[in-house]
Amino acid sequence: MNKTLKFISLSLIGIFILTSFGLQNEPKILFHKIRFTASSVKLEKWNIKDTIGTEFVMETIDDYGRTKELRFYNWKHQLDWAGSGFYGGPIIKYDYEKNKIIETFFSSDTEIANDFSTSEVPFRFIYYLNSQNNIERTQMKYKMDFKWTKESLEKTIKHLEFYKQYESEETDLDHVFGYTYAFAKMNGIEPKTK
Repeated sequence: MNKTLKFISLSLIGIFILTSFGLQNEPKILFHKIRFTASSVKLEKWNIKDTIGTEFVMETIDDYGRTKELRFYNWKHQLDWAGSGFYGGPIIKYDYEKNKIIETFFSSDTEIANDFSTSEVPFRFIYYLNSQNNIERTQMKYKMDFKWTKESLEKTIKHLEFYKQYESEETDLDHVFGYTYAFAKMNGIEPKTK
């Protein structure tokens, strides 16, 4: 009897060790059928199994049930997007903080999308949420690349002077932009403005 208890105890300890160390959850990945148009991306069907010959978005979901990343692919399985001058990018990544969703658009794994001098759209939205997970305000961040010469600096200053009149942070977006293509969203919650 004593040997049996010792064997069971050691077995339980072994199982505990095996399940506690080195085993991490694989991220959950979903695929959704989309269609690219000249000016947008249309969602056509949630949770498809087969992506052969199909335009699709690949959604990665974190351990908390939230959308962590969206990747948009054309029918050849190449990263793609609707074009310059539109919100978004082929890769959209999400970071979550207390009462805040940070949505960043990328043109590749390492390059931020949407240079302001060519597309005039933000590369990042920061959504500030209230305690009911409604969007209270949205902050937009812009990126601008330019060569550091006297001529290019003057051109950039002129460009920015023109946009000074539009310095308002107002946006007509009433939801998290990329959540249009995300099934999980914020663990099933889709924050909106009230």
